[in-house]
Amino acid sequence: TKGEGRFTDFAVSSKLNGAKAAAGENVYTAKCMSCHKLSEEKLVGPGLKGVTIKRHPAWVLNFITNTDAMLNKDPLAKRQLEICMVRMPNLNLSDAEVMNVYEFMRSNDGAE
Repeated sequence: TKGEGRFTDFAVSSKLNGAKAAAGENVYTAKCMSCHKLSEEKLVGPGLKGVTIKRHPAWVLNFITNTDAMLNKDPLAKRQLEICMVRMPNLNLSDAEVMNVYEFMRSNDGAE
């Protein structure tokens, strides 16, 4: 599913964009690292390992940018909330920042 939000389609390049991934790592370090590990291990929120493989790109982008609507309406997001018991705050990331974070997550999942 693509979830709830403005991202209805998102084309992912077969080749990783290293510059975007590096910029995304900076955002992850500043805004995401306190709640999300890069492994599958849960911290406050779920571990990020494998998320770009398991979920549609638009779903991930919508979850990051439209968290409340996703947690209220999307079945996958609701199940995740039942496990983590904490709602992710709105981080107010720009579209560029969220796409960079996604590219960093792809690199974490082994994209080259």
